[in-house]
Amino acid sequence: MKPVLSKQTLRNVFEGKATPLQKTLVEQWLEDPENQELYFQWLEEWECDNLQFIPDAASAYTRSLQIQPSAGNAPDTYPLNRPKRLYRWVAAAVLFLAMIGVYSLRDRLYYERYTTKFGEIRTVTLPDSSRVTLNANTLLEVPRFDVNPKVREVRLTGEAEFSVKHTADHRRFIVRTPDQLEVQVLGTEFTVYSRAKGSKVFLNKGRVQVRSLANQASAPLVIAPGDLVEVSKQGNFQVHHHQSATVHTAWKENRFVFENTPLSEIASQLNEQFGVHIIVADSALAQRTIGGTFKAQNADELLPILSDMLNMTVNQREGQPKTYQLTSAP
Repeated sequence: MKPVLSKQTLRNVFEGKATPLQKTLVEQWLEDPENQELYFQWLEEWECDNLQFIPDAASAYTRSLQIQPSAGNAPDTYPLNRPKRLYRWVAAAVLFLAMIGVYSLRDRLYYERYTTKFGEIRTVTLPDSSRVTLNANTLLEVPRFDVNPKVREVRLTGEAEFSVKHTADHRRFIVRTPDQLEVQVLGTEFTVYSRAKGSKVFLNKGRVQVRSLANQASAPLVIAPGDLVEVSKQGNFQVHHHQSATVHTAWKENRFVFENTPLSEIASQLNEQFGVHIIVADSALAQRTIGGTFKAQNADELLPILSDMLNMTVNQREGQPKTYQLTSAP
């Protein structure tokens, strides 16, 4: 049974009044990603009610060393003060570790996180009325505080389609990815893909500028509607013109569009979309291609179709419910 916590329990943690049992319950409660957003909301409320300061623990400890024993203390009782000094050391260490913990969580405090699970598609509306549709297995981070009057900036890991709202003050909209790709727009519709194997940007409407911060020698590139830009790990651009929007936005309707796509690439797409592990038995099978549009909400709906079309067998590994091995049919 999942632990249920009250706001007061978390306030006790923030104020350092929590019992060991309460701290354990909070740790278990935070293992559920759905509770983490609520945690930071309540933390923000508590911080607004309790303005914090950063104590100078080092100076405090130095002053404590200068405190002399009272006249009534006999020399042989003075060592009894040593545990107090030890307590100050422990208190300073705990405070220091707490400050490190807050610093390590600064991104979670500053950014609101929108996530999707495998097989899930989600649309969110940003504070500026821009809309973002997240593909499966995607993370979008949006600043909680509007501190930059010139730029709206978000961070993306995964794949998403952006419909950016133009603002009266002409604020730029920037998308950043883990491989230091920067996509900058004013008002447009585009799709950004950023996963382990690389990044790419497809422009549906308007104009965008892409720039790789990982390659300072690469000049910013402005692309037009229908352009697809693939970004290598070294930050180099490869542009493909006159691309079909259907291919790059079909995932919003749980559709896969293949155009002479090799099975190896199809397996990679299914792995990313549904969190499965597909093993292609040999290189010859991996190079077989297929074309067409297929709708599927999980791997089990698509694999039988591919099996018939590519003359192969699909075997689910025993004891591994999400692992499939593809082999050529005899």
